[in-house]
Amino acid sequence: MMSTQSERAARWREHVERWRRSGQTQAAYSAEHGVSKKSLGYWVRQSRHESACKPDSPLTLVAARPVGVAPPRQAGEVLSLRSPSGWCLQFGALPPASWLAEVLAHGAA
Repeated sequence: MMSTQSERAARWREHVERWRRSGQTQAAYSAEHGVSKKSLGYWVRQSRHESACKPDSPLTLVAARPVGVAPPRQAGEVLSLRSPSGWCLQFGALPPASWLAEVLAHGAA
């Protein structure tokens, strides 16, 4: 029986999540699970595109070690940072540079 488009998309989203949790390269994951590396790459890009900077999608940062957080300093503009992997940070005020450097140094990038 052929799967519907939504079933296929759901199956690939699950593969993308498993790949992300695995710590493997896309090639290694694809070989181990018998899926096309090219297809996995396509669905990873789709996932990044779908989740990039959605205002209703909160971002949770997890640091490898505790990070001190100081109150942000006010600024006249909003700061937005977007990574090549698809995450986006938006600030209504500038955070201290030391805090931002610490976060980026410990895996948020």
